[in-house]
Amino acid sequence: MNGSRLSGFELPDDIAIRLREASLFSSPEFARLWTAQGGSDVYWIAGEKSSPTAVLTGVEFGRKPSRRFQSMPDGLYSRLVVFDDAADVGEVSHSLLEGLEGAGYLKLYLTDYYGSFVDAAGFESVECETGLVDISQSDWLPPDKKLQSEIRKAEREGVVPLPFDPARHFESFTSLMEATEKRHGREPKYSEEFFRRLAELAERDSRARWVVVEHEGVLATSHIFLIDAEQIINWQVYFDKKFSFLKANQFVLYSMAREYAAQGIRYLNLGASPPEAGTLSDYKQKWGGESHKYTCLQRKSWLGKLV
Repeated sequence: MNGSRLSGFELPDDIAIRLREASLFSSPEFARLWTAQGGSDVYWIAGEKSSPTAVLTGVEFGRKPSRRFQSMPDGLYSRLVVFDDAADVGEVSHSLLEGLEGAGYLKLYLTDYYGSFVDAAGFESVECETGLVDISQSDWLPPDKKLQSEIRKAEREGVVPLPFDPARHFESFTSLMEATEKRHGREPKYSEEFFRRLAELAERDSRARWVVVEHEGVLATSHIFLIDAEQIINWQVYFDKKFSFLKANQFVLYSMAREYAAQGIRYLNLGASPPEAGTLSDYKQKWGGESHKYTCLQRKSWLGKLV
């Protein structure tokens, strides 16, 4: 069994359907968001291209010899979709990793949240961590009393999460996003085109959820959630600090957690926890977040180690 590569243009419709059904993160539509950032969706196949045993969706950036591969970008998770229930997962993962190793990538990243790759001898293994909150109880509340008080404050202020409406909200969102990034001393990570495509995807696929809070006709906060398996991931957050008195961020997290828990989602994923981000980890603990560790695999060519 050999690992081989298909471009998005080569992907057969029947395989695309299976990937779309398996997960948001394996779906071609999600991978193609990154074409707005200069990327290309690609699919690594174990077995025959026309009848694969398993498929890994990812995104390539750049051209040879500086081409890079990520599954998935921005710390989002890899999804190894196994088509054959009788397949040996160890053999499948080994063949895919061999194919990736031989592809000549400058840099290669796999965020192996689900432990799919059991034989990764040619890769550097890095321990990554996120904060998971168990929201499965019908009466769930964050354990921190101050957070509970802030949620009640938001209710008194009349905070209501609304679906993001591109026609109504996009211009205001762009200003909010740019101001948030400037406050953090960095350039915007994603282009306006990326967010336009993400808004279109959220209208078609309920596993991408974009909600905002308005105050007197102005956006106070914007949250983008992604649903994968039994978790809802709080992925991108932008907010205006002058509306902090509304406690809108706290209420959006709480209300989305309650809504999705009622639909069978078990965890609220508060995002990656870098080792140096002690304050962030403390905040997650106030929500009841517990550390969940997983493996991130990376491989760099000799040139990739220099740049």
